[in-house]
Amino acid sequence: MKKFFILIIVFLLACDSQKKTKYIPKSNGKINTITAVMSSRYWNGELGELMRESFSEEYKGLPQKEPIFNLNFIPLRTFSGFVRENRNIILIQKDSKSTLSFKKNLYASPQVLFKINGKNEEEIFEKFLSQKEEIFTLFKNQELAEKTRRIKLSLMNSSSLRSTLGIDLQIPSVYNVFTTSSNQKSIWIQKETKKGSINIIVHELNNYDEINEYNLDKVIETRDSIGAKFVPGRNPNSHMITEKAYEPYINKLKLNGYESVETRGTWELTKDFMAGPFINYIVRDSVNRRNLLLDGFVFSPSSLKREMIFELEAIFRSLKIYKR
Repeated sequence: MKKFFILIIVFLLACDSQKKTKYIPKSNGKINTITAVMSSRYWNGELGELMRESFSEEYKGLPQKEPIFNLNFIPLRTFSGFVRENRNIILIQKDSKSTLSFKKNLYASPQVLFKINGKNEEEIFEKFLSQKEEIFTLFKNQELAEKTRRIKLSLMNSSSLRSTLGIDLQIPSVYNVFTTSSNQKSIWIQKETKKGSINIIVHELNNYDEINEYNLDKVIETRDSIGAKFVPGRNPNSHMITEKAYEPYINKLKLNGYESVETRGTWELTKDFMAGPFINYIVRDSVNRRNLLLDGFVFSPSSLKREMIFELEAIFRSLKIYKR
């Protein structure tokens, strides 16, 4: 009898727990796409124009202009049901109080929702401008996390990275090792596309210089020396270099916790006409007292390239270094 009552109590507690658990559906939406929810009057006015201009700011380092985010508009009156399950939402409403709030996984998971309220269009306008960089950063981090989640669904065997360089990267299984050199401590990994390829080169540099010493000139010199060694062109004495016509963007940051310098720009081949965008990291490996070069470059003529570079960034942000 005692055991029976215990079972009843456990069952009732389980039922109570299930009642309190709210079902959260999976979010949807393409990578780097934002849903803007507001009245049609706001969307067709200055506020909507500001939103469109802000989210269409140029993605750095591409050969042709592409926006940071794609922006979709949903009228406030239709914001219900399936529409609420979009992964990235910015919700704008007229209200007696001026507020900006951030909600995570409110209608779906994963989800980021920014809600901006204001007495009038001008007040909302100013509120958005004052927090624009923070909003962009949170949306970008959300999308990097989502891209990483998708990559993890099917990973390439990265044992060659571990054996050659003592590192690991989370790379989709559609990539393959193109060439490897244990003597020169370098590996080239490639994904073939319909119009070309997406490429990753990881190389151990022969120095342990401070990251602060890597100004733009030194990064370009380092990158071009690797291109001359490992990335030949189709013609004799042709190889990859950083395109001279456009100055790359450079930024010092932490790459998954490792002190690094990031460079974005375009590459070209000497004595040839091939070119495309690249993203490059010089990483200071304090574990093994060395510097690493991680270079991702895309060749895909007549196609959009933002998502390809974004994929490379997500891959590089998974960097893990082991003690050798």
